[in-house]
Amino acid sequence: MLITLEILAVVIAPLIFLYLKGTWHLRASIPCLVSISILWYLTYSPIHELSHAAATYLVGGQVTYMKLIPRFWLGEYGRAWITPAGITEGWQQLIMTASPYIMDVACLTAVIFVLQRGFSKKAFVVGLVFMLLCLRPAFDFICETIAFLSGDRGDFFHIEILTGSFMIRLLLLLSLGLSLFAIVNILRRFVGFPDAPLRTAST
Repeated sequence: MLITLEILAVVIAPLIFLYLKGTWHLRASIPCLVSISILWYLTYSPIHELSHAAATYLVGGQVTYMKLIPRFWLGEYGRAWITPAGITEGWQQLIMTASPYIMDVACLTAVIFVLQRGFSKKAFVVGLVFMLLCLRPAFDFICETIAFLSGDRGDFFHIEILTGSFMIRLLLLLSLGLSLFAIVNILRRFVGFPDAPLRTAST
């Protein structure tokens, strides 16, 4: 139930706001909202786990087992994982564990500059890029943070072991702030799009 609320708040609600505050016709907005939400379900876990896998090979390890897609039809949201081997050093474990979140920071930073009004006027393209580069990494941070604070022994728990409590909490605070800033910035930028001119701080 908690994860469902997180999905509604972090993924669905911003997409609804994007399309309601834009000037695209409903016949374009509704299919985009539905299809992009489905694409989020199908890409979120594979992107996350493939990041772990790529980092595992990058630091000299191997992946012995990989499950990329949770069984959403059975109510699974986070039951995807990789099983690494040959990761014995602390620095290897840190890079492998933190790799999805390093990518998330890169995506959230990039989307602020990439998703400008001149990027595209197509409702689907704008929504898809918004989801992939902004909402997907924001959900990653928010979902994992809530799980960590609830006592889950997931990625952030293991990063804490390697870096210490102060560092992981500082990183979480900064990443959540970046997520919120990126979402608000993009939504504000696309109010009235594609018909209205760009809103500025003085308007």
